[in-house]
Amino acid sequence: MHLLRKLVPRQLKTRLFAAFGVMFLLPYTIMTVYNFQEIEKLMRDRISEQDRESLATMLQSLESMMGIAVKTATLLEQDPVVSGILASPGQYDALERKRLIESKFQSISNSFFLSGTQVYYTLIDFEGHVYTSFLPEDQLDYGRLLETLAPRGSAAGDRKYTWKSSDSNYVSRDISRSPYVITLNTAFQDEDLKPVGIARISIDYMQWFRAETAGPDDGQNYFIVDRAGQVIQQSNPGASFPAEAAALLDDTAEPGPLLIRGRSESMYNYGYLSELQWYVVKEVPLDRLYGEVDRQRGKYFMTLLLLSAAFMGMTYWITTAITSPLKKLQKKMENISDADLGRTVLPDRRGAEEIAALSRSFNRMMADMNKLIGRLRLEERQRQAVRFQVLLSQMDPHFLLNTLNTIKCIALSKDDEETHDICVSLGKLLEVSLDLEVDMIFLKDEIELVQAYIFIQNIRYGHKFAIEYEFEDAFRYALVPKATLQPLVENAIYHGFAARREGLIKVRAYRRSECLMLEVEDNGSGLAPGPKAYRKRKGIGIQNIRERLELLFGRQASLELLGMEQGAMARITIPLLLSTPYAEGGNEHGMVGDRRGG
Repeated sequence: MHLLRKLVPRQLKTRLFAAFGVMFLLPYTIMTVYNFQEIEKLMRDRISEQDRESLATMLQSLESMMGIAVKTATLLEQDPVVSGILASPGQYDALERKRLIESKFQSISNSFFLSGTQVYYTLIDFEGHVYTSFLPEDQLDYGRLLETLAPRGSAAGDRKYTWKSSDSNYVSRDISRSPYVITLNTAFQDEDLKPVGIARISIDYMQWFRAETAGPDDGQNYFIVDRAGQVIQQSNPGASFPAEAAALLDDTAEPGPLLIRGRSESMYNYGYLSELQWYVVKEVPLDRLYGEVDRQRGKYFMTLLLLSAAFMGMTYWITTAITSPLKKLQKKMENISDADLGRTVLPDRRGAEEIAALSRSFNRMMADMNKLIGRLRLEERQRQAVRFQVLLSQMDPHFLLNTLNTIKCIALSKDDEETHDICVSLGKLLEVSLDLEVDMIFLKDEIELVQAYIFIQNIRYGHKFAIEYEFEDAFRYALVPKATLQPLVENAIYHGFAARREGLIKVRAYRRSECLMLEVEDNGSGLAPGPKAYRKRKGIGIQNIRERLELLFGRQASLELLGMEQGAMARITIPLLLSTPYAEGGNEHGMVGDRRGG
């Protein structure tokens, strides 16, 4: 608070400049920055939505080609000529088999429109024959092909399709220079579900990728990334895909924009193709995305800076015209403002009636103000005294209700002499509570109140609570606010031990500098949320103590609630006020080690 007062300008001119900065310039700047950020977010969301739609279209086109490959395999398998050649190749000579299979390849290729993408077919039977729709780069090895292409389970009649996402291109370089193709391997069966051959249908996806990513060089890049984060293909050979973006790819979540700062400064959107376990990623550089917004932001802030400078110049000129006469008036009133209010009177003027009347009016005003201030101070002290007594009186019914319930429960359950002892302890508590004339009592008397309260609670809960007292003998006659420790012990029992209704409470008193430290520690459940004891009335103990400490000592006293490794601790700090016997002499620093079980 003191630091804040130092930061507040004192001069009117400075305050006007500060008010302009704090009330207008700063909020307006924050609002402008926020609006530009919202514009950027809106642009990012719209572009991201468009990119996701375009990526979805790309994936749909690739899925369409893959679907056509599956249909092609189905048509070839169902073709009686192809099935007959694969099942009984000996019924045909080599040239006839080659001619018939190639004509089927040509017919299938002409039947489907594949958007200009090349598809390559390979068929093998189980008698050592291989048929292709292309010129291979290397001579085909039947045994290796059979081992490589056979889908798992095909020999047993369990037909399965197998996709290979990055198969090395085996087509002659005179036909295709793509390094990889997408390959579908499937087993062919006859009408009796007997395997008759294996088909390999490969899609030259590089042509598809180049066609989909072709366009003007606007800094946007496309990547095909596998689940391991490795780049399989990219539209720009010089582009790089950051590891930060690869780590954020997730096929289980809804795709969204990925903002990667640092060297890349780009936004990434992606789509996922589950059959190939591929991510198709589009990169948009942020400088291309926000370039126009950045230029408009620069122009806007430059205009705001010029207008602010002009406004401040005008403000300086106006405030100078106002503050200059005020400074002269201030010098004339310094003698009155620096003097004591009770002594600030103007001498009676002999002369002009107006001046004399003004002096008498000023003096009467000062006298009335002094009387009013004295009355207000007296009323304030009375109000604090009444408030203190009201707060103190709240403690009486607060504990009285709990004690009466205890007595009623014991009296109804069994006829026991313990009821008499409870009444004695209750009498001690009520005797002190009802004495409204005393605000401070000795520490030893406050300890007796705690002992009386613990006795009652142990009777109620079967002697489950133990209590220890740790304080120097010199502090037995230290003055403490009445009914201070007992509510803290009650708080420990009703909150710290709410779950198990047993535990240990330690009450300490020690000196720190010129202050007396009072601590009540328990080994209960601590300050974490947990089960609380049921109470019909809202607890008032902690707040009551805080307000009474403030009324008695102001800022010199405090109440803290601290969490421990096991349990909690309440710590009260008050000024150290020792009674006469220990102020005059005695073993002030001797440790007694007074420990009693509750």
